[in-house]
Amino acid sequence: MRRSLLLTLALLMFLCLPGAASAQAPTPQQAGLIIVGEKGAIATYCITFTEPALTGLSLLERAGVALTVHTGGGAAICGIGELGCPATDCFCQCKAAPCRYWSYFHREADGTWRYSARGADSWPIANGDVDAWVWGDGATAPPALSLAEICAPAPTATPPLAETPLPPETPAASPQPTATPAPAGAEAFTGYGLFAALLLILLGTILVRRARRR
Repeated sequence: MRRSLLLTLALLMFLCLPGAASAQAPTPQQAGLIIVGEKGAIATYCITFTEPALTGLSLLERAGVALTVHTGGGAAICGIGELGCPATDCFCQCKAAPCRYWSYFHREADGTWRYSARGADSWPIANGDVDAWVWGDGATAPPALSLAEICAPAPTATPPLAETPLPPETPAASPQPTATPAPAGAEAFTGYGLFAALLLILLGTILVRRARRR
């Protein structure tokens, strides 16, 4: 009982070590795929996988493109997407010149392309490899794209600059009514009127007193 407990504790300690978890987790690997369609239209795919290796056919399937495959005597890619021939007549567009079919290429370490001598179902794909399929006569090489370029993250759109809000408009001050200037001589006239009124009051007072004395 004690030995079983000690073994269990030892196993738990081993599993909790940082290196143990990382050793068990598979390392993600990447491979690139280039498809050149009619009129040179280019589509690229970055495929992530955890297996030691894939096949060229598996790489195509994981790209999610529609495939037409002839499986008699090995897999031949007759159509990719809507471009190509039916599986019953894989090279239907090679019965007259110019011959057009899906040619298969592998990218070498120096960046050059090599026409494949094997079918896609038997060609191994390892981490860092790049495959290409070109619709044409087999003489046109794929574009010079590396795995780093194919798997580069898409550029993010730069947000527009924030517009600086304009300060609120200050309402214009309402014009204040201005006093109408008095006509010339008005002040003098007012002063004379007041003097005359005071004079009349004084005269009236004198007359009233005289009348009382009489």
